Formats: sequence, C-alpha cells, structure tokens
Amino acid sequence: GSGVLNALLLAVLLTVQSSAEFPADEYVVPTEQCRGFWMIPVTLRSEHPEAEPRMLWFLHDTGASNTFVDPDALERVSGRRFSEGRRVNITDATAGPVRINRLPARVRELDHLSVSLGREIDGLMSVHAFDDFLMILDYPAAQMRLRRGALPAPDGETVFSSRGRDRRPWLMVNFAGRNQRLLIDSGAAGLAFAVNDIDQFSLAEPAREVAGAVRFDRLEARRASRLDGSAQVAGLSFQSPVLEEVPRSALLGGEALRHFVVTLDQANRRVALVPATLDPIPAQDHFEFGALLRPSRAGLEVVRLFSGLPFDAAGVQVGDLITHFNTVAIEGRGCEPLTAADPLSLTLIRDGAELELTAVLTPVFQAPD
Repeated sequence: GSGVLNALLLAVLLTVQSSAEFPADEYVVPTEQCRGFWMIPVTLRSEHPEAEPRMLWFLHDTGASNTFVDPDALERVSGRRFSEGRRVNITDATAGPVRINRLPARVRELDHLSVSLGREIDGLMSVHAFDDFLMILDYPAAQMRLRRGALPAPDGETVFSSRGRDRRPWLMVNFAGRNQRLLIDSGAAGLAFAVNDIDQFSLAEPAREVAGAVRFDRLEARRASRLDGSAQVAGLSFQSPVLEEVPRSALLGGEALRHFVVTLDQANRRVALVPATLDPIPAQDHFEFGALLRPSRAGLEVVRLFSGLPFDAAGVQVGDLITHFNTVAIEGRGCEPLTAADPLSLTLIRDGAELELTAVLTPVFQAPD
C-alpha cells in the first residue's frame, strides 16, 4: 500500500561515527527545543575544509509521513534553485554522531511554519527518517537518542502496538470510558489531545470554537471543551484534560507526550511509553488567543475571531495584520513561550495604519476546583 511505499521511499541509510561519549549501541542526536518542538541541525559536508558549515534546521515530526525542505534553504546551501514539488536527496550530511548518506525529501515552501514558530525552519523531517533504529524521545531530559535493536512484544503496560490507519505511529487512548486511536504527533507540540467528533465524548460543557491552528497544509478553526473525567495514556491518568476537535487524524500531542520517555520501533510497529511520574496529571488552566491566524512573512493575518476571547476583547478585528508581540517581530520572536502572567502587547496594521493594542490572556477553560 501507499504507507509501505512511503516508508521505502523515505528510508534513511545511516552510518554512525564512533564516539567515546556514547555507548556503542546508543547515540544522542543533537537537538534544540523550541516550545516543545524537536529541532535537529543537519550539517552538509563542504568540499572546501575552510568553508563555513552548511546547515539545515529540521523540525522532527512523528506525525509527518514525508520529509520536506524549503526551496530558499536549499538554494542557500547548494547555490541552486529547485522548483516546488521536486524530489531531492540530501546526501553526505551529519546530525551529530549520525551520518546521513541519503535523505529523500520534497521541495515545499515552509515560510508559514517559520513565522508560526517564530524561528527559521529549513525542513520538516518525517517519522520515517530513523526507521532503521529505535528512536527515543526523552521529553523529561529534552534528549533524542537512537539505539539499535527492537522493542519486546506489546504487553499493554509499557509496550504497545503502534499500528493504525497508516505507517505512522498510533496509540489507543481511553477518554472517560471511550477509546480512540490517536496519532503520536510530536509536531503538535502545543496540544495534549485532539479527537474526532468531540460531541461523542463526556464533556464538562458543550464544545465551542476557541482556537485556531496552523497545520502543514491548512488552517483549522477548532472547537474544544474539557473532558468530564480522565484520559488514560499508558497507565498515566490526565485529569479533566482539554480536548480539541480535528477533522482528520486524531492527535496525541506534545503537551501529553512531555510526561513520557517515548520509544518508537517503526520496523515492528511498536511503541514504548515510560511515564516520568505515576501521579495523576492535574488539570491546568487552558489559554488561547481566540483567533484563527494566517501566517505570512509580513506577520499574522487575523482570519477569524472567537467572540469574548482575549483578542476579541482587546479590540482586534478580522483583517488586521499582527506584526509584533511585545515589540518583537513575529517571525523573529524565538523560542521563549508567551506567559499568561503579563498582558500581551500587539502591534498591528489596520487599513494601512499601525496600532498598538493590549490583550489579557485569561483562561478559556479554568481548571476545576
């Protein structure tokens, strides 16, 4: 099927350089954390030893079936312009101790993701990039590791089948007695749980539109509500979590994954999740801007507002172009998360004029007492 074909097309042939720092059977992949996203620096070999290193920053996404690279980034490191949609091979590159002999990718404009994140993204790396290894996402330690070998057969306690509708990794999650299979998606760093048909779940209040999300190929306005009960993930209980509704793949995102050491065995379609704590994860206040925003190099265009939420209350209007958060340009704001402790200063363009507004990030859903 197409999933098997994708896995074959995207297999990465890797050799590992010896290093005294790491045990012979496990290697640390250098990463930077950016608001829960895993950023991997991939260095391309230069033909001239004295030349500056040529580096591409990839966002590693376990929810992505394909690897993509931005045409501007390719031109920067190769001196050549590649057309949108073209297949290319990234060769003779390294990611720390891992040597990448061949990484097939498609050329795709990624500016919208760079603006959304607030730092440059040169590529989006598929979950299949390290299929030949056990890939360990150690969220508590903020460390990615590769190890040879295989996970044992699923036991329903720590090791689980990761089979789902395609070759990406999936996991069954129980929501107050209702099961749904969710895609393990490190690329959805800002959410915990996204489900299909949210009204079928036991909710503390009716779901309503509160959030906008930038996905790889689309914008989504999302309804959300708090679960009336707990979600069970690999033996760990999440109390009254907020569920978001999505039209396509249901997602287990970074806000839930960050409580685990996750090991993916893509070759055998298995996943291990070891929780960092056995104590239930308490409900938290949940914050949203309350807007659907379309990113561009000029800033964030306000496409929709959700009534009564922070941006609407601040006087933001549909059609506004937000250029700065707290006087920092949107595309260069970096990886520091916004906090709800202080008001958010917005610089925006409306009808050709620059305005300053202040948004107060009050909770959309408050944690139960």
